[in-house]
Amino acid sequence: MKAGWEPLVSVVIPIYNAEQYLKQCIDSVTGQTYRNLEIILVDDGSTDSCPELCDAYAAVDRRVVVVHRENGGLVSARKAGVAVARGEYITFVDADDWIDLEAYEAILKRMAARNVDMILYGLVEEYGERSVEKENLPAEGYYGARKEIREKIYPRMLCQGTFFRFGILPNLVCKMARKELLKEIQPLVSDEVELGEDADCTFRMLLRSERIQILRYAPYHYRKRQDSMVWRPTAICRVRGLYQDLKNAFGQCGERELLLPQLYRYILFILLLKATDSFVGCESFDRYFTGERMVLYGAGGFGQAIRRMLTSWRPDQDCLWVDQKYQEYQALGLPVSPPEMMAGYGYDSVFIAVLDTGVCGEIAGHLMEWGVSAEKIGYIKPDEKYLEWLPAVLEPQGAEKGYKGYE
Repeated sequence: MKAGWEPLVSVVIPIYNAEQYLKQCIDSVTGQTYRNLEIILVDDGSTDSCPELCDAYAAVDRRVVVVHRENGGLVSARKAGVAVARGEYITFVDADDWIDLEAYEAILKRMAARNVDMILYGLVEEYGERSVEKENLPAEGYYGARKEIREKIYPRMLCQGTFFRFGILPNLVCKMARKELLKEIQPLVSDEVELGEDADCTFRMLLRSERIQILRYAPYHYRKRQDSMVWRPTAICRVRGLYQDLKNAFGQCGERELLLPQLYRYILFILLLKATDSFVGCESFDRYFTGERMVLYGAGGFGQAIRRMLTSWRPDQDCLWVDQKYQEYQALGLPVSPPEMMAGYGYDSVFIAVLDTGVCGEIAGHLMEWGVSAEKIGYIKPDEKYLEWLPAVLEPQGAEKGYKGYE
């Protein structure tokens, strides 16, 4: 940060029935060592004590602005906050998260130039007793021209190559953007988007940015609440909406050839995780579940999706469900056992329900050390058959085109 330059930063906090966490969240923002802040609390029709708590903060801190509104959802609440923001830069904090007290001072001190369009940093996923740090893949530094961004950021922006890991974290909460850029892009995201709304905004902004800076710094704490560990399905129409939004944006910026292959893999990841049933009938998918007795290894979101699918698709199949963190999932009422239960269980196959091929490879290695035959171990390895399956799911009216029909 240049000497004497202290830009006003608007921090937008959308709030809906988060009274259990809200004080910690707001205190982490009002207590920032960087003081030139505008703190916008958007009460999105909360029915708990959040409205009163917001007003109490506004009464004692003149930097706090409160917007009370009828419930309209996260995207709509963010738009309401951005609409009234006066800061040179805008960032977001979710109402159940928090941020390190020196975060904004540290980010601005490391800013290479005053005219940066976006600053991208990392976050820490908080699971109670354990934390997982997430960072952006590209090298830390200042990317000061669109040509440089295109050559060094775009090629692995959505998918870094390994299925599936983002190149750039999609989360808006670990971005600080120039006001003019965000006010241009945020209105383009539909209020109806409930899946991938962060990606829809983040990647559109990157496509419009002339100068960005990536920091190897993770001051944001993203609370993974216990209820968020329970998998919930998503309607196919919502995935189609996200796909069309990003597909159109990539076409408009003239980068279809570079970005669409990444988009296919991102959408494939979402469909496998959130609309798993749509792959029943795909040869590459079905072959993992043909045995009479199998082990399902992994009880995260994808594991829960597979378990639900098997219950309806193959109700007579004998399936042992295991996970190293089985106690966490048992507390949620899920019938998950420790991996040690595999000993003595006569299974035909083991399916690793994790959507990260790197992690799957590590798990497979451990299983083989335990004596599990490599021939019995399977996990998702996206191939052309999966990509050929996408048109039937995303664009059924043009499914006869196949994968190449997208291009």
